[in-house]
Parts: sequence; C-alpha cells; structure tokens
Amino acid sequence: MSLARSIPGRGFVAVNNYCRLFSTTGLVYAPKKQAPQENSKKKEAKRMALLRLQAKQPASKSPLYMTIPEALRYLRAAEVGFPVNEAVISICSVIVNDKGAPPINGSVKLPRPLKETKLAVFSDDPALQEEATKFGASLVGGSELIEKIKNGEVQLDFDKAFATPDIVSSLNQIARILGPRGLMPNAKRGTVITDVQKAVVESHGSLPFRQRNNLLSLPVARTNFTDEETLENIIEANAAIKESISRIRTKKPILFGETTITSTHGPGIVIDF
Repeated sequence: MSLARSIPGRGFVAVNNYCRLFSTTGLVYAPKKQAPQENSKKKEAKRMALLRLQAKQPASKSPLYMTIPEALRYLRAAEVGFPVNEAVISICSVIVNDKGAPPINGSVKLPRPLKETKLAVFSDDPALQEEATKFGASLVGGSELIEKIKNGEVQLDFDKAFATPDIVSSLNQIARILGPRGLMPNAKRGTVITDVQKAVVESHGSLPFRQRNNLLSLPVARTNFTDEETLENIIEANAAIKESISRIRTKKPILFGETTITSTHGPGIVIDF
C-alpha cells in the first residue's frame, strides 16, 4: 500500500510501495571554488600591499629601533671575547619589489675597506703590466703567468682578476682553474679591460652585493672601526644600493623595507637607512 503525506516544504510520494523524501524548495548550490592559481595571485597581491605599507612606516616605530651609535655600542658588547677579525658588522634590508623584477646587484667602494683586496691582472703588454703593478695589483703577468697557474706554481689567493683583450683567448687554458673560483675574467662582468689604472684603483676596497629573495645583506664594518668610519661606510653603501635601484625599470617603485644592523654574534637592531 502506498502512503503519501504532505509536509510544508517537503513531502512523501509513493513509488513502488516505498516512500521517497523530496524537497519542494529550490536547490541551494555550494559557492563556486576559486581556482588555486587565482587564490595564489590574490594572496601574493595582499602580501605585497602589506609589505609596501610596512616599508613606508618610519623605522623609529619599531620596538627594536635604535640610532646607529646606540646600536654599535650593543653590538660591540656582544662581540667581547671574540677575535676582532671574526666580528663583522652587517646591514640587512627588506627589498619590496614586484615579482619578476630583476634582483638588485652592484658593488660599493667603502671608504674604510673591511679587508685588503688582492687583484690579479693578465696582460702580455709590458707597459700595462708595469701600470697594474704601480697602482696596486698583487699578481701581474702574461703568458708565463698562465703557465705557472696551469702547473700549480702560483697561489690563487687573489679576490678578483682582470685581463686585457690581447690575452683573453690564452686564458682558456686555465678556465677550469679560475672559473669555479669566480676569478675568470669575463667581458660581461666588466673584467676584460683596456683602462688598467681605472680598473685597479676602483676595485681596491670594492665590495659586491646582490639581492637574495627579498633581502639584501652587506657587511659594512668591523667592531674595531670607529663610529665615524662605520657611518661613512653605511652612507656609501646606501648610495651605491640606491644608484643600483635607479637603473632598474619596474612598474612600481622599489622600496626599502625594514633595515637591521647586526654583528656576527650580536642581535639584529632596526636602524634608519
């Protein structure tokens, strides 16, 4: 026997002597799920908007803020008992730039270098060899120097190498020795030169920097530097980084976020930069 009963909004209907529950109201659909890629883009846009907002806030609003002289006193105290040559003071800045923008990179010539820069100059021209030696290159030579390096007779303790165009093809003999150490002269990197004096003079005390993800870190002093020397180095680093930023073309301006100063064993302290 079939049984049917009317219920507001619902009802029973007899079908083959079985009761089936049905709804007389309209169907309610679940909200449409957004594509994972669309969600990711929205989250990234929100994150960048927040970073840009934070970057525009003055450093003095941070609870970790100190003036640079105050910060240096704390950092020097943190390095007491450690060797001076291990205690390096660095700055680290959050860089706010759009996805796909090229990383900031360049070099800075610090007024007070952290260490002596050793340079090598390869050239077959005796006059240019003499000029390189005069302006402070540590290792200078031509084809005979290439042979010595190939035979392991020369200690590769230099930081950077230059070459004049006349000897570039001969350097292929030691490319496997210099290349892995980042010492192989290359025209794209500006280390194949014609003006020996300029290259050698500008490279003494020159320190490279490069943005990694959203951070740019750069050593600027040692704890035995005076406040004045450290400040001069920080000012020069700031100018070099901003000059590098000015060469990058992006839709939105690149901003400095929070900048901290720290030492090898010390805390990170927020500063004006």
